[in-house]
Amino acid sequence: MLPTSAGRFFSCNPSAGGLAQVSPFMSMDELRREARRLEHTLDAELMQLGRSDLSDPGASSGGVEARTRDASLTRLQEVNDAMSRAASAAPSGRAATTLHTLQRHREILHDFLEEFSKTKANLRMADERQQLLTSVREDIVEHRSASRATDALLRERNAVHATDRALDGLLEHAAETKAALSLQRGIFGGVGSKLQQLSAVAPQINALLGRISRKRSRDKTILGVVMGCCLSLLVLYKLQIG
Repeated sequence: MLPTSAGRFFSCNPSAGGLAQVSPFMSMDELRREARRLEHTLDAELMQLGRSDLSDPGASSGGVEARTRDASLTRLQEVNDAMSRAASAAPSGRAATTLHTLQRHREILHDFLEEFSKTKANLRMADERQQLLTSVREDIVEHRSASRATDALLRERNAVHATDRALDGLLEHAAETKAALSLQRGIFGGVGSKLQQLSAVAPQINALLGRISRKRSRDKTILGVVMGCCLSLLVLYKLQIG
């Protein structure tokens, strides 16, 4: 048992942090040895904590190790309080040496508190930075996934637009073909009407040609008769003269 600053006693349980039990009847030398042992333990823990991988700060800043460090610091504080009370009861001849030793242990405790506080702050910052990096990586992965989805949608939209343009071209070609066929149908319709007109006029032409042919035959007949008469008259005339 060790008296605290409030005058009560506490028990240093060895199973709580591997610390030896402190008795209120321990001498100054025994308290100094206990303080040095605790200081060596804390120094080793501080070195181990400094060499820890900050990429996984949660492994060193919490759990059993953190509770053990806090317990060791609390015990060292209580041992220093016990040495302070022992120094006040020390003989006057050793008072200066005892106070000097006590001051050195207090400075060591103060240094430990500062170092552990800085280390905890660094680990906390590293933890926050790691969480931030993880969040940023997740955001990047999500953004890349969204970008890939957007790219796929853009490619699909471009394909649809290309199909629309091809269909527009086909429709324009079909419209041009329809217009050409309509023009050809009009031309063929005109030709058909001309042929119908010609077929209607053809009988009249045939009749006219027939009349012309008959007239020519009659004219030839008349001309032949006239020529025959003339020849006959000419022959008769020759015979009379001769």
